[in-house]
Amino acid sequence: MYSNIFDHPEMKDAHIFELSNSPYKAQFYDSSFHFESNNKKIGIVDQFQGKRPAVLNREFVVDRKELQFYIVHTLILDSHIVDGLHRFISGKGKLDIDSRVVTKDFLKHVSKLNCDYSPMFYLAENMAKSSKDQFVKTSSEKLASILRLHCMEESSFVENEEIKYKKDALDHYYDLYGASNLDGCGANWAKSLVDSQELKYYIDLTRVSYACLLKMVLIHFMNPTINEKNILYKNKEFETFLTSELNILMAREVNLALYYFSNFAGKFVNVQPNMSFAKAVKNLKATAWDLLLLRLPEFLLTPSNLPEINTAYIVSSEEKLLSVGNMFNLESIFYSDLKSKALPKLSFNAEIFESVISKDKLDAVFRDREQLSLSRLQENLAAPISDSKLNWLIEDLENQLKYLCA
Repeated sequence: MYSNIFDHPEMKDAHIFELSNSPYKAQFYDSSFHFESNNKKIGIVDQFQGKRPAVLNREFVVDRKELQFYIVHTLILDSHIVDGLHRFISGKGKLDIDSRVVTKDFLKHVSKLNCDYSPMFYLAENMAKSSKDQFVKTSSEKLASILRLHCMEESSFVENEEIKYKKDALDHYYDLYGASNLDGCGANWAKSLVDSQELKYYIDLTRVSYACLLKMVLIHFMNPTINEKNILYKNKEFETFLTSELNILMAREVNLALYYFSNFAGKFVNVQPNMSFAKAVKNLKATAWDLLLLRLPEFLLTPSNLPEINTAYIVSSEEKLLSVGNMFNLESIFYSDLKSKALPKLSFNAEIFESVISKDKLDAVFRDREQLSLSRLQENLAAPISDSKLNWLIEDLENQLKYLCA
């Protein structure tokens, strides 16, 4: 199967990160888990099914060459976690006893693993909601706190819960950010990100995702009956919207839609017909950011970073995210070349749909979707929607939602 892909001349730089059929166990996690104290949690979400990705490319599949890699382990922190860590290390703001307990447990865990933890999601979310000056001001302190944790002597914290700093780590960050203390480093780090194209891309992606969610809810509100015929009709309508209006096939959104239309999405799409318009918009925008957070691990797992394989996991205290189960597990990630965007293939729990969709019909949905994705790739159909068109589309969808809300 894979040799057929890599035999094509235009796929000479293609890469596949295979997870579902990977023979390799993950280095650290075999499933999602959490730290808990009474009603407070910090959870780590594994979308890799307990696997380490197998890397497939022309060099390995066709030329039969052995590939050499090294593993990097990253934990991507949601904004609530960044805020909690900042409160813990700086002493600023309240942190109740249970939150303090789970924060210590989490920090002991990462100290034992000696892994990286990243505030990239917090930075994108903060940038989207702030002016440039506000972004620098509010991000600087929290980035300084993250750097303090990065400089922490792991054994002292694990054994005695003492916070001591490693001189070589301090010197590294002083040199990297051109400052004489960690507060200055945090400020310079924040200033360097003001015009970050990477963060802008993440923000733009949440707006596309928000448009998807608006359309998903509108389709369902207009035809709320849950039976096989309606679910399949709504699924087709949603896929058509993605390809014709947004010119993109969003893997997580298209998967989520089938769960949502079948009433299996739980609180992940938390909008009801009697809800106020303002609350519906707030909830959908929050879900769009949740979807970005879930996407970030695949952004770090790219062929351009090889021989580094960065296996990244989401860290969150949000129950909505911790309860997604296998709704968004990754089966594989495909790159047509070293600079292309990721094309993820997500796993799907077919068993829960048995009560509403026959196996044959469900198989046909995924067969058609895979064929659609492949044909769009071959014809190079995907092109970013313009900001002006996206703004117009969101405004139109929001106006339609106003009529359906209380």
